[in-house]
Amino acid sequence: MTEIQYVDDGDIRAIVEQDCEFLVEDHGIGYYEYGDGKYTDKDLRLSLTTQDIVVQYPIDTDSLIYTIVTGTYYLTDGDGMDYECDYMAELSHIEYNSETKGFDAIYEVNEG
Repeated sequence: MTEIQYVDDGDIRAIVEQDCEFLVEDHGIGYYEYGDGKYTDKDLRLSLTTQDIVVQYPIDTDSLIYTIVTGTYYLTDGDGMDYECDYMAELSHIEYNSETKGFDAIYEVNEG
């Protein structure tokens, strides 16, 4: 008999941080001229590409199915710059999986 692994909100955070794609993007205005000067404005931020993840829950009357999980993803790039991105995983769909005899929950993950 296989041991049932209970899913908690920390597990969902780990799945989001492992499976979702986080990218450092420039949100600055770029090149501009002001007075006699020429400048380039950069605003590098860690961004999340919106995507869905699937979490499997066992059938158990004592377990919880989380509807919203929030967290912060941290990244240090090769130049030693630190970035962080807040995210929110929101339950969008859940269905019974007859093969695993559990629930497959689909979470939509967005920056939060």
